[in-house]
Amino acid sequence: MQKASLSIVLAATWLASTAVADGQEGGPGKRSVDEQALHSLGQRYADAYKAGKAESLASLFTEDAEMIDENGDRIRGRQAIQEVFSAIFRRRPGASLTITPNSLRFLTPDVALEEGITIVKVGKESPSTRRYTVLYVKQGDQWRYSSAREERDPSVAHQHLEELAWLVGDWNDESPDSVVQIHCQWSPDGHFLLRDFTVRVRGKPVMTVNERIGWDAQSRQIRSWVFDSEGGHGSGLWSRAGDRWVIKSMGILPDGRLASATHALSKIDAHSARWTSVERTVGEHVVPDRAEYLMVRRPPQPGTP
Repeated sequence: MQKASLSIVLAATWLASTAVADGQEGGPGKRSVDEQALHSLGQRYADAYKAGKAESLASLFTEDAEMIDENGDRIRGRQAIQEVFSAIFRRRPGASLTITPNSLRFLTPDVALEEGITIVKVGKESPSTRRYTVLYVKQGDQWRYSSAREERDPSVAHQHLEELAWLVGDWNDESPDSVVQIHCQWSPDGHFLLRDFTVRVRGKPVMTVNERIGWDAQSRQIRSWVFDSEGGHGSGLWSRAGDRWVIKSMGILPDGRLASATHALSKIDAHSARWTSVERTVGEHVVPDRAEYLMVRRPPQPGTP
């Protein structure tokens, strides 16, 4: 049973606005108060989760609450839920959570149903995406979690990028006169890899480049989009060729000229990779020289988990 994955089902709930028909018991004003109460409940959950306080988390559930994981396994009762979260915090401390609610409906004045997507990330692991359904009940004047279910997110976007998850982190490419610093991270929704490049020449920053890598459902390939600080932009289609990635890139320079190139990205080991660029053209001219760079992963700063 994958109890650790249950943590993402019941993460902090950031509520989407929900319309309430005129004449429903309690009325729109009452619903607004309840929405705020549920938002507060989610905030309390987030605080307790980040602090690793399983008992505080369990107190947000009803005594007979039920959780169902992606495999259909059930955990019943507040005490059992507390034990699950205690185990999660021991095995996976420092997890971060992102919640994207899709809908919130009040089934009765005292029962609400929410659906959405959650993403959990621990350290440098790839984010894990799940769909969740949460049922809230109101007991007295307090809203609590009554049941929660999670399912794997069928989104293919993240799955196709898993092969590039090793890019996440900080990298350097150094030459005698210049340094390129690269930072790569997952987007909050887990559907893109975001890379930021800073180019320094003799210690001074001269250019920044932002890149977004994602799955192009139309071409059924990984595609990247790049934008530089001088106004240039472009895109590239990625394909796997053995142990390397080949990127066919085209772009527009700040002066309007077209540019193209074929790049190759090869992972050497967990701490280094090679980037080469050939078949380069600018406007009507062919750039004869082959460009090659060695990317080296920067070690974490002291005190970084």
